[in-house]
Amino acid sequence: MIRAVLVILGVVGALVGGLLTLRASTRLGMPSEDVIERAKRREAERRARAGTDDDDQQA
Repeated sequence: MIRAVLVILGVVGALVGGLLTLRASTRLGMPSEDVIERAKRREAERRARAGTDDDDQQA
């Protein structure tokens, strides 16, 4: 009986530990906010240039 309780507690402890680790490392590989903002700006500029280039080719 005691052995079963210890096994159950060990499994529950491992699951909780794994979930806490997963929660802590969720955004580990994400770049900082300023990097994301610069990328968004570059993408908007690229789209704007591509839009004007397309207009020039159609005329």
